[in-house]
Amino acid sequence: MSQALSDEERAELKRLGATALHPGEAGWPRGCPHPANTQRSQGSEPVALRVMGTLSAGIALVGARGADPYGLDLTARLARAVVEAGLAVISGGAFGVDAAAHRAALEAGGRTLVVLGAGLSHPSPKAHMGIFEAARRRGAVVSPFPCAQAATRWTFPKRNAWIAGLAEAVIVVQAGRESGALQTARAALKLGRPVWVAPGLMDSPLHEGCHALVDEGARLLTHINAWRAAHQPQLPLDAGLDAPLRLPAVEARALWMAASVEARPLAELALAAGLSAAEAAPLATRLELEGFLSASPGGRYARRNPKEPS
Repeated sequence: MSQALSDEERAELKRLGATALHPGEAGWPRGCPHPANTQRSQGSEPVALRVMGTLSAGIALVGARGADPYGLDLTARLARAVVEAGLAVISGGAFGVDAAAHRAALEAGGRTLVVLGAGLSHPSPKAHMGIFEAARRRGAVVSPFPCAQAATRWTFPKRNAWIAGLAEAVIVVQAGRESGALQTARAALKLGRPVWVAPGLMDSPLHEGCHALVDEGARLLTHINAWRAAHQPQLPLDAGLDAPLRLPAVEARALWMAASVEARPLAELALAAGLSAAEAAPLATRLELEGFLSASPGGRYARRNPKEPS
């Protein structure tokens, strides 16, 4: 198949300030679909990944468009953990988990990659144009479709496979049994990528898809940094924390990562961090003394910025 794009496509890419990557070229993501597996989405154009910005290694955070407050908060905490690991947050730019992941990554000063379910000339939803513009400046907005392609029912499933191909691992926060996030997760499993799912109430529709993925080979995310310990064992889990917290680094970081800007009960943080109450109490006190957590009445804790002055 020729890699020559049409004159119209090249002109539109130039207008947008975008570039096109083709299979076999330097920088082509190793997990992205091969021409044999991409047909209708490309029409008469050759397979290409259209890129506005700069690609980088990252972790995909995907899930329900109708995520509940817990799911959105968990997504934000996971996105911050990904940024702190030096990786980009990858998602699809949709409502719910996608948007929460992109926003949290940007707010944390990190990079994010938006994989559109349409061509670069038709980003959607329009309500997220601010996210797309910020992602272009601090990461990338990408599409496997010709620029003129509008979003349709068949573009989103194909987009989901590209998210899996671009990501080093996939984390599913909340997803029903028919969620598009399951398509991303299953594509990642086929590629041999690690897939993590956040557990939830067994009778909650928002967690049915996540629990089903466990039977298909996904791993349970037992604390915020579980994916990192498996994905990047060479990175110290106390990265981002100051020296006084070296011991016990893993548990301290897990508790710190479980916290958010909103004060929450220590028992809830301990559960999210995979710790017992007895283990969490002294760690919380130490984290507070070192300036990483702030305590509130009723045994509640909120995360503080480690670089914030005392």
